[in-house]
Amino acid sequence: MIFVASLLYFIWLILVAANEFFWSYDLYLSFKGWSIIGSVIYAAFIIIEILLYITAPREEEEEIKIVSEAIKKIVCSNCKTVFTIRDTGVRPLKYKCPNCGMEGVLRGKSVKGKRISVQCDKCGNEFEIFDTGERPLIYRCPVCHYQGEVS
Repeated sequence: MIFVASLLYFIWLILVAANEFFWSYDLYLSFKGWSIIGSVIYAAFIIIEILLYITAPREEEEEIKIVSEAIKKIVCSNCKTVFTIRDTGVRPLKYKCPNCGMEGVLRGKSVKGKRISVQCDKCGNEFEIFDTGERPLIYRCPVCHYQGEVS
């Protein structure tokens, strides 16, 4: 609305200026008078625009703030090693076991069980594995890659 009124006034001002410069027909006001009226109207439009901007209801944007990625503990289905990955929240989340190199996918389901501490029979390294209750529980040492079992 304001744009259309401004455009019409601008066209009218050009016609008045052309008339005064080329044809010099007598109009109700001189070019100077029309310029002053235009400046006042322009200032009024600016004030109206500012008031409309201030009073207009704002649409609240949904903000997603990622403070940091979550750290998730994962149990390798092959060697039962417990390790951590960065969880971005995107599913399926692919990961690779640092012990045996097996690739897996996190789909959001959690396995029931408990973490237990195991000591390697070969090198004596102590590490955590996930005990789901199935027996024999076979694990692989992350240091020497010895494959042992918990009975």
